[in-house]
Amino acid sequence: MRVKSLLSVRYPTLTRDSLVTRARSLMRDLGLRMIPVVEEGRVVGVVTRENVLSVTSTRSNVLVGHVMDVPRVVFELNEDLWTALKIMLELDEWYVPVVSAEGKYEGVLEIDSFIRSALAEFSETQSLGPLGDYMTTNVEYVTPDDNITKLWRKMVKTKYAGFPVVQGRDMKVVGIITQHDLLKKGYTRIELESESGPRSSIKVKEAMTTPAITAIMSEDMYKVAEIMAKNNIGRIPVVDQRGGLVGIVDRSDVCRAYMKARSVRE
Repeated sequence: MRVKSLLSVRYPTLTRDSLVTRARSLMRDLGLRMIPVVEEGRVVGVVTRENVLSVTSTRSNVLVGHVMDVPRVVFELNEDLWTALKIMLELDEWYVPVVSAEGKYEGVLEIDSFIRSALAEFSETQSLGPLGDYMTTNVEYVTPDDNITKLWRKMVKTKYAGFPVVQGRDMKVVGIITQHDLLKKGYTRIELESESGPRSSIKVKEAMTTPAITAIMSEDMYKVAEIMAKNNIGRIPVVDQRGGLVGIVDRSDVCRAYMKARSVRE
């Protein structure tokens, strides 16, 4: 299979002269994590949620060209699909621009497309392997009373786009907080000013999504894939019988399970 078989063409594009406020609105309204920056049909950069969140909302004249990144990888339409997925997992890049052999922008290869493919390919067995084989147990988390500024610094340091929110000695999962939550609430920049001005004392509990969607260790990764696809979420906390945090799985874990299940079947 080739990259073009899972190509997504739903993404809008921006130019270097587009306003960051435009990128922010598109990401918030369409639930996007990355938008290609395209000029004269060629990819010149990508703008991410982290790029957008780094700009204070009071600076409405900032251009995409001032905050965008150079893509770490770009695929061609006819590249091998599974080689592309391996590269995405190695680089921890979930959304990659795709171009033609002539270098013209064609769309985006999303990690979400592999998850939908896994659900279709293994619909009969509904099994991709035990969740416990793929989850991360050393989990980064925040609490409801943590300051949003602390959360943002944690996102920048770890490069994670979201964290479980836990409470009490039993580490009960009471919510989840992601970059998309921050965009929806209008919090931006490292001090995270709101659209109405500075609010440095905002707590995680004011922006988090609750209740969090969780999974238990005995579930199959196929079930995790179903939950992610249905709810358009990128990570799921794993809890014990009391709701305490014991691990986490994300889209890349599902894709690793998918690749292993395919190799075993073949």
